[in-house]
Amino acid sequence: MKNTINEKFYEKYAWIVFLVIGALILVGAIPHTLGFNTDPALVQIISGKTIDELKISNPLFFNLYNFYFRGGGLSDLGFAFLLIVISATAYRQAQKWAWYAFWFIPAYFSGWIMLGSTLPSESQSSLFPPLTVFIILSLAGLLLPFRKFFPKRRGHGYNPEFIEDP
Repeated sequence: MKNTINEKFYEKYAWIVFLVIGALILVGAIPHTLGFNTDPALVQIISGKTIDELKISNPLFFNLYNFYFRGGGLSDLGFAFLLIVISATAYRQAQKWAWYAFWFIPAYFSGWIMLGSTLPSESQSSLFPPLTVFIILSLAGLLLPFRKFFPKRRGHGYNPEFIEDP
């Protein structure tokens, strides 16, 4: 563990940012995995039909939608679990691999914004604000503890103590 006495508060506890992001994703993933759509208006904006109308008018398509919807929830559960575990262990201990791996998080949410930009503008207003918050939080969680992961080198220059006598 790389804790130092003069470690700043935001360096010491930056891992909590990712723990919170993971917990929020987990909370959203559980109903998603169980098939409960927490934003049915989004489905109606995109498809022009409510979820029930979609289910009645095209049951096979609804089954496909439900498969991908619940599968997305299952993926979110796995993502949240890994985020929580890595933030509470490796990232908290300032292991560099975790810092590099967590750059995936703002990239992931940026990808969702790019994907969402192809949707009707009415649906973008419900997607973009939370995604933007996650991007900002994850960037803060990466940049605030930068010196914890990459401390300044001391004594770059000439040090006569390390020269051996011939």
